[in-house]
Amino acid sequence: MVEDVLNFNGLTTKTNTELTQEIQDFLQATYSPNGEPIDFSSASPDGQFSELLAYIGTVHRELLTSIYNATDPTKCDGAQQDSKYQLNYLTRKGGTYTTQEIKITATKTVTLQGLDGSYNDNTATAFTVSDDSGNLWYLIDTTTIYAGDTSLEFRAKDMGAVTPTIGTINTIVTVTEGITAVNNVVGYTSLGTEQESNYDFRIRRDSSTGNQSGNNSDTILGQILALDGVTNCIVHVNDTNSTDSTSTLPHYLWVIVDGGANTDIADIIYANKGGCGTRGSVTVPILTVSAQTLNINFDRPTIVPLYIKFDLQVVGDIGTINQDAIKEYIAENLLYEISEEAETSKVTEVCANAITNNGGGAYALNVEISDDGITWSDYLAVSSLADKYTTDVNKITITVVQ
Repeated sequence: MVEDVLNFNGLTTKTNTELTQEIQDFLQATYSPNGEPIDFSSASPDGQFSELLAYIGTVHRELLTSIYNATDPTKCDGAQQDSKYQLNYLTRKGGTYTTQEIKITATKTVTLQGLDGSYNDNTATAFTVSDDSGNLWYLIDTTTIYAGDTSLEFRAKDMGAVTPTIGTINTIVTVTEGITAVNNVVGYTSLGTEQESNYDFRIRRDSSTGNQSGNNSDTILGQILALDGVTNCIVHVNDTNSTDSTSTLPHYLWVIVDGGANTDIADIIYANKGGCGTRGSVTVPILTVSAQTLNINFDRPTIVPLYIKFDLQVVGDIGTINQDAIKEYIAENLLYEISEEAETSKVTEVCANAITNNGGGAYALNVEISDDGITWSDYLAVSSLADKYTTDVNKITITVVQ
């Protein structure tokens, strides 16, 4: 007989199937000791009675399991997570914004106001542009640019999955002398999300427990991941006496962050880097307590375009196939972390979900991927720790096959 057990491995309870069988075995032995079988089919009174008892027992066990899990931060969910994780100084993220690199064309030196420390404040003043759908985009950090083209990081006004098409963010809302044009010539850096899920909150809590550790890189990682707007971070340290395989100099930190404000990130790196140097194309000057100015460097992800093509084998009515909707679903749901390699099994799964969510009646065949739209394969590595694959509807090719 299966037992409910609470030991050093945790709480294990009987399943509904096991409870039902146990109850029916007891009734059989008690009321029909001569072996004549009792009718336990779902339509019989005895079957319904035993299933009701099993249901009551299952509900009680689910409640006990929930109470038990509430004491374990690695298993609790929902409101229990919100309460327990405050002990780690963490609160659930209410959602994130899509971030987008936008090219700014200037005819002279101009200082553009960013959100800076008001990253989550939609009433803050910042240099603003718009796409052809009317979505507003705010400059994240105040930056001085010079004559020519400069690419800067913006975030969408609204939280969630705002997916701009390349070449559509070209309206200057904050008219500024010396700024003549704006354009998004690459795909989004990170796609916004809704409120943080139980799973993601649990993963972030597990990472953030390094905040108070003695390992500087773990501390930097945990504290940056806790920042508003940060969706992903990599902290690489070269503690050797020679340049390593990532081209990081000896005793240097290389921090790559997706989302968040430059100044917040730089403050964390400065506070925890110890004697290490810092690597990266983003430079933030920090005024030290000794009145020195120290430049803290880190990187944003390097966007690598991911091209996708596949055959759409139709098994139903071709008139029900909406290719545009399928492409849009893929672009919104095929997401990669910094430094994550691309392979077709993940792409095929998202393609299948895209077809199902738009009526079905087909399946994806011969899925291939490319980083240039010319050479196709089923696997793409990353050439740098900072690389991040992204795609958009213009990089997805579907060939209908009947």
